[in-house]
Amino acid sequence: MKVGQYVRCPIVFEENDNYFPRNFVLGKITSINDLSGEVNVKLYDLKDSKRFYAHAFEKGKFAIDKVKRCGAAKGAPVVTPDGRGKILSRRIEQTEDAMYEYYIMLSNGEINSYFEDALEIEYSASDYQPLKQMMQYEFQNPTWYANRLHVSNNMHMVNNTVYGFKELAGCRTYLMAHQISTIVRAFESRPIRYMLADEVGLGKTIEAASIIKILSSEKQNLRVLYIVPAALAQQWSNELKYKFNINASIGDAMASYAKHLILSLEDLDEYCDAMAGKWDMLLVDETHRLLSQDEKYELVLQLSKRVPNALFLSATPIQDRKEEYLKLLSLLQPDQYCRMTVKEFGSILAKQKKIQRRVNAMLAHMNQYEDYKEDTLEKLTELAEELDDTHLSKIIDCINISDDDGGQKYAEQALSYISENYRIERNVIRNRRDYINEALGKREIYENGYDVKNADDNYSERNVYYALLEYISSKIEEDSIDSDKVYLLLQAMFSSPWALKDVVDELGIDDQDLLANLGLWITQGDDEINQAEYLIDENPDDIKGRLLHVIDFIEQEVRITKDNNGKVVVFSEFPATLWKLGELLEKRDINAVCFTANMLRKELEDSVYDFQNNEECRVILCDATGGEGRNFQNADWVIHVDLPWTANAIEQRIGRLDRLGRDKDHMQVNSVVFYGNGTIEEQLFRIWNEGLNLFTRSLSGLEIITAELNERISDAIFEDVHTGLENALSEIIDMTEETRDAVEEEQLYDSGSVIYRPLSLAVKQMLSTYSGGESDLFQSSMLGWATQVGLGSSISKAGVVQFAASMFKERSAIQSLFIPPDWALYDDTPIVRKEGRILGTFDRSTAIKREDLLFYAPGDPVFDSIIGNAVDSGRGRCCVFANMAPFNFTGFACVYNVEPKINYLYDNGIPIQLLSQFRMYLPMKQVIVFVSIRKGDNVSDEELIDYIFEKRNVQNADHIGQRSGKRGEMSPLERFMEAYPESEWKETVLKAGKISRDMAKKKAIELADLCGAKREIDRIVSGYESEYIYLGKDMDNLKSIKSQYEAVYYALSNPVISLDSISLMFLSRR
Repeated sequence: MKVGQYVRCPIVFEENDNYFPRNFVLGKITSINDLSGEVNVKLYDLKDSKRFYAHAFEKGKFAIDKVKRCGAAKGAPVVTPDGRGKILSRRIEQTEDAMYEYYIMLSNGEINSYFEDALEIEYSASDYQPLKQMMQYEFQNPTWYANRLHVSNNMHMVNNTVYGFKELAGCRTYLMAHQISTIVRAFESRPIRYMLADEVGLGKTIEAASIIKILSSEKQNLRVLYIVPAALAQQWSNELKYKFNINASIGDAMASYAKHLILSLEDLDEYCDAMAGKWDMLLVDETHRLLSQDEKYELVLQLSKRVPNALFLSATPIQDRKEEYLKLLSLLQPDQYCRMTVKEFGSILAKQKKIQRRVNAMLAHMNQYEDYKEDTLEKLTELAEELDDTHLSKIIDCINISDDDGGQKYAEQALSYISENYRIERNVIRNRRDYINEALGKREIYENGYDVKNADDNYSERNVYYALLEYISSKIEEDSIDSDKVYLLLQAMFSSPWALKDVVDELGIDDQDLLANLGLWITQGDDEINQAEYLIDENPDDIKGRLLHVIDFIEQEVRITKDNNGKVVVFSEFPATLWKLGELLEKRDINAVCFTANMLRKELEDSVYDFQNNEECRVILCDATGGEGRNFQNADWVIHVDLPWTANAIEQRIGRLDRLGRDKDHMQVNSVVFYGNGTIEEQLFRIWNEGLNLFTRSLSGLEIITAELNERISDAIFEDVHTGLENALSEIIDMTEETRDAVEEEQLYDSGSVIYRPLSLAVKQMLSTYSGGESDLFQSSMLGWATQVGLGSSISKAGVVQFAASMFKERSAIQSLFIPPDWALYDDTPIVRKEGRILGTFDRSTAIKREDLLFYAPGDPVFDSIIGNAVDSGRGRCCVFANMAPFNFTGFACVYNVEPKINYLYDNGIPIQLLSQFRMYLPMKQVIVFVSIRKGDNVSDEELIDYIFEKRNVQNADHIGQRSGKRGEMSPLERFMEAYPESEWKETVLKAGKISRDMAKKKAIELADLCGAKREIDRIVSGYESEYIYLGKDMDNLKSIKSQYEAVYYALSNPVISLDSISLMFLSRR
């Protein structure tokens, strides 16, 4: 041993520890006294836990023969000469006495290597080999082994799927296969620069935030600048906070300090100081809006040139609008596209369009492949010859139309290869609804046109409408009113008389005719509300006002008070309308809450809580605030009391309900629209419904023309306020249909590069493995170990789990040096503010629906403290037990971790993220093998695996390692040591270790899909080669790309097999 090396030191907590130690800490040798045979060690408390285990720090001197060389656990916190960090891996030493060398990720994201003598390592994070524990008779209680077995197996799966999946597993969102594929693709190369152009409703925001979440795990001080439309700023803040636990500031007041800063796109020129700061990532939402704003476009372009990583969320770029397309790509890759002329770009586009049309024709026939297989093969062969692409030709040569599938598998691979590599920009990702396997909501519309009454009917709504049109017409002629004020007045008019009164007062309008009619309408409206009970119950045909029509619909069509037929989200842009609706709902004994901009944060949280959790609360009344990122997918109905004048606003409303992850029994999202017959509002409704189909399908790529569409609507109103919209309807329908066709053509071509990729297939396989009983996966992992280490909990009938500092039992925790979480981290959470208790769930669907609850998953302090202790402590890694079973078996159960040879990548300077899309080709689950030490045992591995993973079989077993016996008798451990003397025992264990390792390595290679990994790597490298030739890029970069992927394959094909735990089982047939 040498000074500076780390050793495992025994700590005495009870009498038996003096003879058979079971508690250990990791210490650094500071001096060695050869004369006395002792070493002095120092312990480093990097988790501030000395206050719990001060006894562990009392003894700083140990006999040399009592300490053992020991490594530190992966993920252990350390202090390096360059600051704090965590251990990523350890280099395998050639000799036992060599200094251990660790790869460390620093808090700034850098990865460096350090020898152990330069490090301060957390005292509770030792990694001692289970095989050595077994040889030294360190048999732990079977209950430790049973609990750790589940924890380790589950976390191995989480850690060895796609890169960053551990971070994402703790987020409140359903990640679909297409989203994971997008996230994985984003980490294929650095820097990360992608344009996400998925259809509306497929989760671009989730994809972007997921990428940022993973980057944040790499670099603790990651700084991200978000530029988003002002109307979406709060939505982004909410989504980041509630789903990803990322706190982002809005506005530039905190620009110097904020890690995550949200700026509004509209006010961008006011934020020059904030933009001048040093940022690691730039995110721009609705990037296509910049195309019509030259000054702001230039600001973002200059920012994009300075910031290394960038994500642009945009509507689908369309080739036919090549100037716009080039401008978007210039934001994405300034170095490549800023120098390109429109003419040069157009020639490349024309070349792609020819390929695109031919590929799209074949993609469209894939569902009827059997009928088109000969034609497909002929066209693919022609295309490969024209492109002169040898790799494509190799794929096509594999197509045999006589095979069982007619060669469809290879035809799909060929189409995927072409559409991914023969395209303008591979960093533009478009996902389509048509190719998403997960169930998506179905939109339905309920039209409610009503006759607008006038003074003759004792209800002056139409009189006010005419007076308002006259006022607007006169102001348009005078050129003294803008479109925003026109829209505001008209939307208020078709909301309620009280809403219009507020707007008229706010704008200072003094038109006497309008004011007189409005005053009368308000009085009549109040009278009608006073008669609401009679009108709704006895004479609904006499209802005149819109708000009573809304209440009548809720009661009669939704039947909300009788059948519990789904909950209702009611939208209006005007507080006055919502207050009146609230009064009516209260009169009708319908339990409702509000969610509006003028409410305090706690009031908003309480409203969401009630709506999501109180079965009696059936309605939530929302203004635009409710459209900003909140999750109301527990509702089935969205009622539009008044219609917005922008398509995006309607999409935002419906999007609160129509989200990925809706309950399979509630997939229909019902939009209820009220409008006045024969009015401008009806014309507007027809534009949204017939022109854009907004209420029955998402915008689906039409965002690219929303600015142009808004301009056309404005022009129509200013041309003729009475009939302008009606006159423009056919033109708008033509515009949207033409754009939709172009978008679908672009998306179809892109889809080929995604749906048939081996990566996509692997992702789906991973998801099915991971999501099978996910809530139980986390719950069984966590609660079993939590109880073992003294952290008690209580579970309600609804599955809500409570933890508390008062439930912590220090005596139990001592055995594994469990460090409880910092309870103060929960003080500012909604559930603690409301209930005063730490309440949460393991179930993802519950966590999504109930934003108030904590989500116990990776990233949560309780979860991380428990799982970290289970994986890093030495408890549960070595065990000997006896029990009854349905079979006879005496032998070792060896659990192995299988990982790529990551150190090879570190040694060669290859970014570890390049492995992101290939980890799935190695076994996701641990490899478990069994070595019998008794002849005649004939039990399958599957039977033995099922046996040990049934917790009670192990927990109720006899503990052979028990250190104390009955008075005057030998303990079970002493009897075992007498039956298996040390020299004989060591030989048995070493032999079993070698056999099991060989078995595990063979099994790991059998379970791995290295051929699939090689095909995917060849496809990617060939694709880069094709792209570089196709677009005339610098071919010198290809050498670097090829060498990097060769290193990745080497790391995969030479996996590291490490023993995670070992047990000796004496099982006898019942």
